Amino acid sequence: MESSDFEDDFDEDDFESLVHSSPSAYTHTFTSPAPEQRESQHKDIRVLAADQNKITHMKTSQLPIEVVDYIASFLFDSCLSGCFFHVHSFSLVCSQFRHVALRHYFSSIRVASAKQLAAYTNFHFSLVSRNAPGDHSVGLDYVKTLIAPSHALEAASWNPSLYRNLKHLMISFSSDGRQSQTTRLKRIFSPPTIPLVPWFPPQLTSLTMTKLWRIDVPLLKTVASAFPSVKILHLSCSEQLDVSCCWTCFEESSTAVVHSPIPNYFNDITKLTDNFADSLEPLTQLTDLHLGIFLSDEEMVEKHIEHYDTPLEFDHTHRIAFSSKAASPPTGNILSQLETETTTGHISYSVDQDDKKEESHSGTCTEDLPFPHGPELCRTCKLFGSASKVRTRELEASLALARKIKTLRTISWSSFFTSQVFEPDDNKAGDWLRRTTAYILRANGRVRVRRRPW
Repeated sequence: MESSDFEDDFDEDDFESLVHSSPSAYTHTFTSPAPEQRESQHKDIRVLAADQNKITHMKTSQLPIEVVDYIASFLFDSCLSGCFFHVHSFSLVCSQFRHVALRHYFSSIRVASAKQLAAYTNFHFSLVSRNAPGDHSVGLDYVKTLIAPSHALEAASWNPSLYRNLKHLMISFSSDGRQSQTTRLKRIFSPPTIPLVPWFPPQLTSLTMTKLWRIDVPLLKTVASAFPSVKILHLSCSEQLDVSCCWTCFEESSTAVVHSPIPNYFNDITKLTDNFADSLEPLTQLTDLHLGIFLSDEEMVEKHIEHYDTPLEFDHTHRIAFSSKAASPPTGNILSQLETETTTGHISYSVDQDDKKEESHSGTCTEDLPFPHGPELCRTCKLFGSASKVRTRELEASLALARKIKTLRTISWSSFFTSQVFEPDDNKAGDWLRRTTAYILRANGRVRVRRRPW
């Protein structure tokens, strides 16, 4: 405010009356209280200070850190994986909140490159250097799930012993093929010559490997020797069949992966299950096994590719050819056999009357189907490939493995002839849409398998 304005608003008479009407004999300003008023204020301040002193010494109740952790989980679960923004803000509140934030942030990490994995490792060592003595849980110690491509693990020279509480490891081999898969497996899973600590943490009980080129005996032996305590093993290569582009890409992808090892790599399921069971023998705690390969003959995919060009003629020809009755192998949706491994015992086939019929979506190749599509959507392939025969073969293979691996509770395969059942998001790994599962029951000296829980 300028002086002229102040002078216009200011009334000298009012000021004089205010000064003379004061009960104090001393001259004072508007901002300084009279002596009597100052004494009253000092008294009030002393009383207030005493009250604050009482409040300071009162024991205040604190929210348990477990409750804070539970509340924070809702915040972090709603964030995108790897989102550090909310974690950063939350961690600045106090040291306890910082531990909660980092524990949630590191609980599940997904890396896409060696550079990103190296950054996590550097972050871990930075936290370790600042950690209080006696507190050993920090950084990568919080990691329970690690998802990474194979090339990132190899290029970053990762050290699994840093992940002391790792429970689930998921690796994608999408960038590997016939030449590189075996070499990269050895580099990732082989420990140093003289490991000072266990190379893989004993808490790691779940291993998932997707987009493999081939599931064979060397692969299973490598996994069994590196992860002897694993309980859940998921190996898959059938998702490499590419139906996202065109028939040419579908055909090319079918030759780039061993999706159906029978009969070119194994003569029959007996040979396949014997070799696989021997390779997995060290896994004495294995309960759930998924092998993402098709047990139908390899020619099924080849025939499907051949007849998509002239579907009407091919469909008509084979419907006539199969119209006559022909002898078929025994079928059933419950198979049982003596559990004693040395006994070849006769396989018993029976029908579960309470089991709902699994009807996969199928139709003739002339219907409005995805372009391209696999045999699972083609009625001609279902007829020509003998769906009931393939489904029985899947149960027979499951039964053979169950007799040899005594700890198994479920065995699943990739299959063209299965219903699309609901799967939770955390279980949608590999070729999950074309998965069939056999549940195992051991009772009265026999092993039984069927496609629904006992």
